[in-house]
Amino acid sequence: MTSALIYAIHRTQHWWSHVGRHMGFDQVTVLTDRRGDGDRWITDDYYAAWKTRYRARDQDSPLLSVAEIDDVIARCRVLRWQDRRRAVAMVLAMADAMEIQLDAVRPGYVVSLPIDNYNQDVLARLCRKRGLPYFEITISALPDMCMLMHRGRLMTTGPAPDPALVDAKIREIADPLFTPSYIKNQPDHGPLRFLKTLGYFRVRAAFFKLYSWWRRDALNIHYLDAQPSLGHKAKWSDVRITRLVEPDWEKKLEAFPRERRVLFGLQLLPEAAIDYWIDDLQMILHEDLLVEIARRLTAADHQIVVKDHPSQFGFRQTALLDRLKAFPNVVIVPYHVSGNTMLAQCGISVTGTGTLGLQAALLGNVSVTGEAYYVTEGDFVVLKHAGDLDNLVEAIAADDVGEGLRARQERIVEHLLRGSFDADFLTLLRFDPAAPDPETAELGRRLGRQLLALGPDGANWHAVHMPAGAGGHDGSPLN
Repeated sequence: MTSALIYAIHRTQHWWSHVGRHMGFDQVTVLTDRRGDGDRWITDDYYAAWKTRYRARDQDSPLLSVAEIDDVIARCRVLRWQDRRRAVAMVLAMADAMEIQLDAVRPGYVVSLPIDNYNQDVLARLCRKRGLPYFEITISALPDMCMLMHRGRLMTTGPAPDPALVDAKIREIADPLFTPSYIKNQPDHGPLRFLKTLGYFRVRAAFFKLYSWWRRDALNIHYLDAQPSLGHKAKWSDVRITRLVEPDWEKKLEAFPRERRVLFGLQLLPEAAIDYWIDDLQMILHEDLLVEIARRLTAADHQIVVKDHPSQFGFRQTALLDRLKAFPNVVIVPYHVSGNTMLAQCGISVTGTGTLGLQAALLGNVSVTGEAYYVTEGDFVVLKHAGDLDNLVEAIAADDVGEGLRARQERIVEHLLRGSFDADFLTLLRFDPAAPDPETAELGRRLGRQLLALGPDGANWHAVHMPAGAGGHDGSPLN
């Protein structure tokens, strides 16, 4: 019997239920963290466990060690701002509640959207201890396709794709005008829009605070994540970010040749890809990492060109930009300037795991990135550990694609194709439970086939590519 447990984050349970009904499995169970949503929920077990763990001041359990708890807290954008005693009790309670569900459902597969908070992180760790495959589905960098991954590692399978398909995808994604389907540029980036955005989310946070009490669910990750007390949240004073951008940026770029201009394509922060795709916890301190890179590269006579993510407007704190501007030869371009424009202007790209890093490599630029799903051997300057910064300047200088751009493009796109399948992931955004669309059902069918192909009775991807002890520190989710 094929059975799957699907963990559905806030407001995705109906979509997941429809996807699950068409996967072709004998049993599919949708699990949520909200009472009454999905087929099962962890809520009551979680709060019962939390009260017990908090009162007892427990520091670990048979399910999670102290090192594992520390790792979970460090990665979660909500837990790392909580009181230590409270955060530890939340992690232990989540493990207790998830273990109850795994024992009750006994799934052969576990599926979710990409790990984005400690709920999913803990569930994935428990699955790993059981030898249970955990799959994360998301939109592929290749248009009109989906992909499966685990903590940023692309799950690839099958033979090399048809060269004609590779060629077609190269023409599509290596186009200098290509923009990922999930990027939405906003035309207005003035102070008024910043204040409106911030004001809306402050009101939303207050509503969620009251709503969480009414629902008797005050520790729900969705409601806590909205609160302005979290240290990464923008403040009213951050409106001055609109004055930090430089309207004369084009003139300033002329002072350096293209090959010495370094594009800092800033990502959303906090960002699941940074928190959960990178093993080395020092690398999760993303802003500190960027500042150190800027220090080293400006000292080596490079120009830093900062381009913020369009969706971060209204959420970015000015502290990072202030720290970067403390170095010479740092330029902050306006929000309305596209990432594609800056890739054409700069010969080097630095990004944690963002799509700009992929685009830069495909266009022949030097691409400095973290452990992203699109990385192929020899085609990127990959920062896996903080110590890799010691050789960064030399690694950038040595990265010369020369006449080999086409071969690089083929390697990267073949890799992406081997980990992608045709399906419309964006049905998630337009799904109507009262009138389900056929594209969602088709996604379910194709997802089911992909799971079977990668699971224990197929390629057995987890056993092959995630051996025990692969993490670099105690408590690593890869151990």
